[in-house]
Amino acid sequence: MKKVLLTSTAIVAFAGAAAAEVTVTGSAEMGVVGGSDLATQFFQDVDVKFTMTGETDGGLSFGASVDLDEAGNLGNEFSNQGVAIFVSGGFGTLTMGDTDGALDFVLTDAGNIGNPGSIADDETSHLGYLGSYLDGSGTADNQVVRYDYSFGDFAIAVSMEQNPQGDDGFVVDGQEDPDEDDVNYAIGGSYGTEFAGAAVSVGLGYQHAENGGPTIADFFAFDDATTGDDLTIAPSGDRVDAIGVGATFTLDSGFTAGFTYTGFDYEEDAIDDASHVGIGMGYAFDAFSVHFNYGLYNFDIDGVGDFDVQGYGIAAGYDLGGGASLLFGYGRSELDADLDSDFDDIADVTFDDDFDTFSLGLSMAF
Repeated sequence: MKKVLLTSTAIVAFAGAAAAEVTVTGSAEMGVVGGSDLATQFFQDVDVKFTMTGETDGGLSFGASVDLDEAGNLGNEFSNQGVAIFVSGGFGTLTMGDTDGALDFVLTDAGNIGNPGSIADDETSHLGYLGSYLDGSGTADNQVVRYDYSFGDFAIAVSMEQNPQGDDGFVVDGQEDPDEDDVNYAIGGSYGTEFAGAAVSVGLGYQHAENGGPTIADFFAFDDATTGDDLTIAPSGDRVDAIGVGATFTLDSGFTAGFTYTGFDYEEDAIDDASHVGIGMGYAFDAFSVHFNYGLYNFDIDGVGDFDVQGYGIAAGYDLGGGASLLFGYGRSELDADLDSDFDDIADVTFDDDFDTFSLGLSMAF
């Protein structure tokens, strides 16, 4: 990846800083996208990222990154700005902003296992995909504070995320709902080692969200109850706890694979419980890379029955060299329910629906 170095000697000398630099990287994508419910059409995207790093005379590292593609909230100091700021030393690393919570930090998502990517992220956009766990759930503002520390083959992490009830991510004195916790929180750990010729990593974590968790939005309000066209995966608005476990292994041959399992426990919602399983694998050979992932949600609906949402994604890439790659992505979502309602005012619901998306194009990294 080519980087444009914008280091200033004035910055280096300011306040006796031991070292400081600013780098700019970028990417551009163009191609076509389409799908069963999306007309085939042109697609283009561009992104620029600023990375600023420094080091104190005592060896303390600090820095920030600004992703312009996600930084539409710049100027609001109380919410997620698309910016991550960190300070790091022998004590570990403290990061604030647009960063992963502790559960997401210690687990490798199925879509991040040997994935060359695609211009429209089709392989990680299907309804069966779980990527950020309970980060950003409910009223949480995605402004995560995470502490992580590595020692030997082990790593631990803890994180917090506020649930602001004021405007623009502002936490008011005396929240409107006194029964609602001010923060979501998570904790996790991971371990990496070599086993039977493979690099192996395992992770385990817990996360609590005051209002959130995956569930079925407008569950009994389908325009067409036989197809479920209006179904979405959305926060439940209730307290939920998640426990996740996962593992990955990578071989010298270029093959990598892994899985995650997450159980969700809801306090008062109509959902008794829910679970998600994800698997991913990838293989790289010469200039080619291929990837596959699969995810399945299962919801146990109180007094109704089970509801399954699953999907899979495929990605393939060819490295042209110099930062350019040809990329293909495909995602398919499948919904299946046979619900026998115990409620007189809610009809039994049976449906089976599916849809897909695809993309093909050129990705350029600068």
